[in-house]
Amino acid sequence: MKPLEELFINDFKDVCPEISAIQCANYAEGCAVALEEQGHQTPTELLVDGDFPRKYSLLWNKPLSKRGWREPNDLAHFGALAIAFHLTTKLTEYQVVMQARIGKGGFDYYLGYKEGHPKYDPDNFMNARLEISGTNKGVKALTARVREKIEQVKPSDSWNIPAYIAVTDFSKPITFIKKK
Repeated sequence: MKPLEELFINDFKDVCPEISAIQCANYAEGCAVALEEQGHQTPTELLVDGDFPRKYSLLWNKPLSKRGWREPNDLAHFGALAIAFHLTTKLTEYQVVMQARIGKGGFDYYLGYKEGHPKYDPDNFMNARLEISGTNKGVKALTARVREKIEQVKPSDSWNIPAYIAVTDFSKPITFIKKK
């Protein structure tokens, strides 16, 4: 049996060049704590479902301290950011470029074409939208959250650029990615 491709959540060096290393390290640590709080240990299998089905061997560094990570909603949110950043960069022609402002279209991040892509333009980063969410309440909650997020991005559908919805449930772990 072929070994699973590894996804190391602490490795943001090439994943998000537009987001600070400190911010990415924070997301990665939140993700590690979210996974460990659900009983997972590195490595663990990450199932990706939706428009990009596959499996990864998910690895992470042990968190230095869990005392700053007590709120389950924060864990799910920051952890989902780390996983979505990696998967978006790995599975699409885009990279995360900039955080969107709340209320400006119903999504979290602007995506731009990766450097080296024929359509890459460092001055035009509004090539796609990314909405991210996280939960630790199981697959039913994940399915409901995906439907909610598809509705949430509707205000910016008139922009005529793709939207990607990435929802991670840490109890399994599973990430559902939908291109709209």
